[in-house]
Amino acid sequence: MKRILKWYLAMAMMPAVASWAGALILEIGNPAANPEAKSINAMLVARVTACHDPAQSKVTASFVRSYGGELKRKQLEVTALQTPGTFAIVGAAPPGSVIDIAVTNPEYRNYQPHVLIRSDARGVEWSSIRRFFSTPPTDSDVKSILGGLD
Repeated sequence: MKRILKWYLAMAMMPAVASWAGALILEIGNPAANPEAKSINAMLVARVTACHDPAQSKVTASFVRSYGGELKRKQLEVTALQTPGTFAIVGAAPPGSVIDIAVTNPEYRNYQPHVLIRSDARGVEWSSIRRFFSTPPTDSDVKSILGGLD
C-alpha cells in the first residue's frame, strides 16, 4: 500500500516539477471553459507551459484517418488566443479520426511534445488522450487509438 501511495504521489508531482525545471508541456482542454475559444467555435484549447517564453511556441493540429490501412492527415486551423501560450483548435474532426496536436518552441530545439486524442460520434473522447514527450507518435500509435473506436 505504501508503495502505491508513493508512486501516486510521485506521478501527481511530475507536472509541477517538470514546469519548474523548464519543461515544455502541452495541455489540452475543453473550449467551454474559455469564453474566447468558445466564441470562435473551437474544438479544443491547447495551452503551452514553458519556463521560457510560451508565447514563442507554435502549435499545430491535424486529424488523422485510416483509408484502407493508410493514414491520411488533414491540417486543422490553430488560432492564438489573447493569453500568451494559449491556442484554439478550430474546425471539426470527423468521427473515426485521431486529432494530433504538437508544439514547438525555439528554446527547445529537438523537443516536440504531441498529444493524440480520439474523435467519435459524440465529439472528443477525453478518456483516449495519449501524451508523447521526447518521441513523436508512430503510425502504429495512431492506429492503436483508431482501433479503439466503436
